[in-house]
Parts: sequence; C-alpha cells; structure tokens
Amino acid sequence: MRPWTGSWHWIMLILFAWGTLLFYIGGHLVPENDHSGHSSRELSKMLAKVEHLK
Repeated sequence: MRPWTGSWHWIMLILFAWGTLLFYIGGHLVPENDHSGHSSRELSKMLAKVEHLK
C-alpha cells in the first residue's frame, strides 16, 4: 500500500466537515418572516467565535 493513501481519508473528512458546516449555515440563513434579525445575530456570533479561534 502506498503511504499517501491514508491522506485521502483526511481530505475526504475535511471536505465532508466543510460541506456539513456550509449546509448548516445555509439552512439557518434562510429568511424567516418571524425572526428577521435572528439569523444575522446568529451569524455574527458564529463569526465572532471563528475570529476568537484565530
């Protein structure tokens, strides 16, 4: 077995994680009539957490 074949598992895992995250974020950014400001507040909280991790 080639030594680099194990890296494909990590690449696929990372791509799957990014896809799941984008799907989750996209689902929460759908405009809702009841909570118009809720999505933007949630997005700003998520962005603040990401900035904190850097």
